[in-house]
Amino acid sequence: MRLVTFRDDDDVRPGELGEDGDVRVLAGPTLVDWLAGGAARMPTRVQADVEKVSLIAPLPHPPAVRDFFAYEGHVRAGWKLRGGEIPEAWYDAPVFYFSNPAGIVGPGEKVRRPQGCRMLDFELEVAAVIGADEEIAAFTLLNDWSARDLQAREMSVGLGPHKGKDFATSLGPWLRTVDELPFAEGRLDLEVAATINGREVARANTREAHWSWPEMVAHARRDTRLRPGDVLGSGTVNGGCLLELGPLDGDRWLEPGDVVALHAEGLGTLENEIV
Repeated sequence: MRLVTFRDDDDVRPGELGEDGDVRVLAGPTLVDWLAGGAARMPTRVQADVEKVSLIAPLPHPPAVRDFFAYEGHVRAGWKLRGGEIPEAWYDAPVFYFSNPAGIVGPGEKVRRPQGCRMLDFELEVAAVIGADEEIAAFTLLNDWSARDLQAREMSVGLGPHKGKDFATSLGPWLRTVDELPFAEGRLDLEVAATINGREVARANTREAHWSWPEMVAHARRDTRLRPGDVLGSGTVNGGCLLELGPLDGDRWLEPGDVVALHAEGLGTLENEIV
């Protein structure tokens, strides 16, 4: 299933996106309710033309957003730039940070460059979404926008990231249920790519992660509980950001007017313009 949240006039409703381009409205008020199970999963007889509605983030207000650091190549590149090696603790457990559920941005929405930032970066990721049983119900694309100059300074105190990250996290354009994706032995096997202004700048396979999804889920729920709608980001895929690739045209980061699009077969295209 491709699950969406859409705006129709003044109403925001959840639906199932069909292959015919129509959206069948779901019974529950939000996709979080659908993920929780029960009567909210019942389809209705109401349909909407996807061309006449606006898709927004499938989870505009997720209960929690955890973003992992699962790709060893990305981690190594970051530490190399800082003149260090990957800490041994990284191999002990899949680490993550909490991002801001209030900073969710949907497909086609504009991302505002944060105040004081001159080194704005994208991050090519996928995200798992938790269902009623504290297990993965679906996947979606995730762009973990990063103000690298703000992030570097604030993390020098040994805490964070915070304002270098929490201004925006893009999700969408839909949630794809696990049964319709190549997901075996705890690994999602998808080619993912990123373009800037129509030019491909990054491509990788999600299967390259050091940590499996069951390992990340188990660590996230250790000594706590996961709720339907919780988002678990994979972390940046290998080579999936300007921090690794180098600035655009050799000397610049993302600027107002740039359009960044993430794409994966089955997960669609998540596109945002910088303003």
